[in-house]
Amino acid sequence: MNATLLTETAQELKHQCEQLDKELGAVKKQCNKLSRMLQYAVWEEDMVEAESIVFEGATADFVKLIAPLLLDGRWTVNGQHEIKPFLRALDAVFRIRYDPEKECATCGTLINAVQDYLDRLREDRPLCF
Repeated sequence: MNATLLTETAQELKHQCEQLDKELGAVKKQCNKLSRMLQYAVWEEDMVEAESIVFEGATADFVKLIAPLLLDGRWTVNGQHEIKPFLRALDAVFRIRYDPEKECATCGTLINAVQDYLDRLREDRPLCF
């Protein structure tokens, strides 16, 4: 077997793989963008975009406002009392924007803020035995 031909073929294959990897990255970005766009779409005949309520303020302020609801045990999402699905459902209706010039906060930002709030709440009220 010719070593030069083998090396050239391997290099060409490597080059093609690198090109495909770049294109795969671009496809993933487009998929993520489309996913974000469709996240709040209402599937009707005319594809009317879901209306959101925009809270103009800090995420921490929003968390303080919903804290009594978070701590109340009477709500469920799909039959379960779990924080993350609850926050995703809230995020579908409420958008948080601390600065009118900036984008709205993501659901992950809201989840992190609530987790921080609950962690601080546990620290302030240690369990008594």
